[in-house]
Amino acid sequence: MSEAQVHANVYEAMPHVHPEAVVVYCGDPRLQTAFVPFVEQGLHLARGHYIPMVVGGGAGVLAYPEKLPKEFKFLKDRFELIHRAFPSVHRAVLINHEDCIYYRLLAERIPGFLADGASDVRDRPGVDLDRIAQIFQHRLLHLDLRPELYYARFTGDDHTQVTFDPVLVPGS
Repeated sequence: MSEAQVHANVYEAMPHVHPEAVVVYCGDPRLQTAFVPFVEQGLHLARGHYIPMVVGGGAGVLAYPEKLPKEFKFLKDRFELIHRAFPSVHRAVLINHEDCIYYRLLAERIPGFLADGASDVRDRPGVDLDRIAQIFQHRLLHLDLRPELYYARFTGDDHTQVTFDPVLVPGS
């Protein structure tokens, strides 16, 4: 029996990688078909050149370290681990999206989660991107990662297409 016959389900791996970016986006299944093409075509990051971090709420947990301390710590620890393991990473692409299901769940579960009333929960992930940039720069500055922010919006009432809008990082 050949090696291929013994291991019928063998898949290709990339043994020598030097990723340049970590990309944080939400696990919302409605957008999964949009995220990877955006990263690979829109950001020009080929597979193996970026580390995907798929997390409920995307980068949104970075906006609320005091209300979501465990989730903030988890994401912060992952950035630090990636920075140590892959010194070639110098970009942090942080994507939030419109109508995030995770944000809705947080608004239901955590009293006062959106207490400032700045926006309704549907648009809040976009509003939070400025706050995410500030917290990223102040609490993760030692990592020397350049944050890039994007807001994914559904186009059309049927939610079958997505566009990614760049968001200016304050101070850049």
